Amino acid sequence: VSVNDRDTKQVPGNFHWRAAPHTDFSCLSLLFQREGEGGLECRANPRSTAGASSDAKWLPVHPVRGGIAVNIGDMLSHWSGGHLYSNLHRVRMPRDEECSKSRYSIGYFTQADTSHILETSTGQSMTAGDYVKMRLKSNFK
Repeated sequence: VSVNDRDTKQVPGNFHWRAAPHTDFSCLSLLFQREGEGGLECRANPRSTAGASSDAKWLPVHPVRGGIAVNIGDMLSHWSGGHLYSNLHRVRMPRDEECSKSRYSIGYFTQADTSHILETSTGQSMTAGDYVKMRLKSNFK
């Protein structure tokens, strides 16, 4: 579980990211957002047909009362043999009129037990623990 409090001390005109574009390397990510505190945006994975198109756009994921944003992660994408794509997402900085509010969200990340074998139709089977190690190592190359 990850609880995110995006600080209220934002500066109008700041065009950096609260969270840069990325995919999650878990199986599924559940994101609970407070209504009225937007910022999450997603787009199709660039490996997908829709994501490879030059028409692919970032779309806002508006918080809905009682709603949960669900992201497919890289582990589930691997496990499905590439039939499911992890979605690319980011969190934008607040617009000038939103600078006086914090953005709170709770992320819950699920993944297979480390000893579970992720069997794939492509023959690239490995344990979930080895998959996580592989992903972590790729961040430091």
